[in-house]
Amino acid sequence: MFKKVITIMLILSLVVIPFMAFADDTTSSTSDNTTTSTQAVTSSDNTTVSDSVYGQTSGDGTTIQNSQIDAINSQIQELEQELETAINNNQFAKALEISNKIKALEQKLKTLSQNDQLEAQIADLKTEAINDLQNGQIDDAINIIKQIISLKHSQDNYALLGKIYHMAKKDNTPHVFANGKEVLSDVNPMIYNNRTYIPLRAVANAIGVDNNAINWDNNNRTVNIKTGNINIYMPVNTTNIKVNGNVKTIDAPAIIYKNRVMVPLRAISQLFNKSVNWYQEGQIATVGD
Repeated sequence: MFKKVITIMLILSLVVIPFMAFADDTTSSTSDNTTTSTQAVTSSDNTTVSDSVYGQTSGDGTTIQNSQIDAINSQIQELEQELETAINNNQFAKALEISNKIKALEQKLKTLSQNDQLEAQIADLKTEAINDLQNGQIDDAINIIKQIISLKHSQDNYALLGKIYHMAKKDNTPHVFANGKEVLSDVNPMIYNNRTYIPLRAVANAIGVDNNAINWDNNNRTVNIKTGNINIYMPVNTTNIKVNGNVKTIDAPAIIYKNRVMVPLRAISQLFNKSVNWYQEGQIATVGD
């Protein structure tokens, strides 16, 4: 009975409630000094699941993107006529200018077409997730939502995953995502002294830092990271670190846990200049999204 109630609620959240969680709207503080906000909007129409899942439609049911494509095609047709006239009149400079405009619009069409294909793929995956939820296959639904996030790591997708984690009681430990991919490590993220701690090496690798760029100095109990234009010197058990020679203070120190250097979530922003977000429901941390 409990699983049935969860499934019904999750189906409703997939179909009629787009969730948003970010730090820039009406906010509430978390223990990690990150912030979250959640807004729920219910649908007032009778669109079906296949019509409405994560789709944005205009009043007559046609997609906004399709109207943009039609408008661009019209512009291209007009410009092609102008191009022909310019060539016939030996206005070659003007013809070149018009030709460049046509190329730019054709590139925009290509981008919109790719976006359209992506949204169609996501809509199919959403339908699969709903079917899994209806059949009580919560883990399968979670994996599909993760696939969707890898394609489009938007705030509402993360919030939806967090809701599923919460209802399925899979939020005992934090989940970390970097650039749309879940960060996996032999040591799980954890809550320590009211801070979310994450494994430094695993997260750094996930955002593109080569493993060879991360070195542990056992004598000085310090992590050294040199990659691109970033040079990081981070001793454990102190809040004073150096980034490119400049002393910075983080709100909680790096620690050693199960032979891994763990850093507070917020420190990632200071270390690598990456955005960091926290979704309280479901205990999800995102880096670089």
